[in-house]
Amino acid sequence: MVLTVYVLVLAACGGGAAGPGPGPTPPPGGSPSPQPYLPLAVGETWTYACYLGTPAPGASTFPKTNSVLGTTTVGGTLVYEYAEQIPSSPTKSATQIQLLANDANQNTLIYGYMANPTATPQAVAPTLIVPASPGPSNKPYDYPSEQGGLISRVFCCRGVTNPTKFGVFQVNEFFDGSHVVSSATDGYGYARGLGVMEEDHNFNNAATRIDCIVTATPAPIAQGRVLM
Repeated sequence: MVLTVYVLVLAACGGGAAGPGPGPTPPPGGSPSPQPYLPLAVGETWTYACYLGTPAPGASTFPKTNSVLGTTTVGGTLVYEYAEQIPSSPTKSATQIQLLANDANQNTLIYGYMANPTATPQAVAPTLIVPASPGPSNKPYDYPSEQGGLISRVFCCRGVTNPTKFGVFQVNEFFDGSHVVSSATDGYGYARGLGVMEEDHNFNNAATRIDCIVTATPAPIAQGRVLM
């Protein structure tokens, strides 16, 4: 994705899949909205074609997948186990399981992590990670790290993805690793009701940057979702 503001390439930018425990409370504000920027339901899966180097698309691709493995509870709140595959090269990647929930205002909050699909949830203070209305460019949205401390996250701007099999998406672009886009390590482009349509990893290294473009989403057309 070419950022209209920064003229950079952006990827437009957890264990026991245990069911909910007895008497979980819904996320803050009531029932989840049907149109958050990151829809969460067990079985939801996003697949991507990833390109090494820049600009994308390149000559060779490799696949990656993000998916919602199941649900668990943290502090009495029902949360979803969102497993994100994070590639560092075409042959090496790690999977991080974030515990997420959407509130009635279409915001996505992180409640913790799981080291693997059968691990005990590691709770963190509930923190906004994907806001429905992110506000002005350069607004920070830092969130707790799995290792402790905070991960720097900043809302960049509204932008567009590289072309996908579904067309081009307008997305809200967030960067992790720094409050300055030119120093960030990872980028994510979220489309309302659809999730992450494009990701970048190793963002500020032209030789090792990985641009991942969505190839399948949780049935956007079948479910009547609008491609923005």
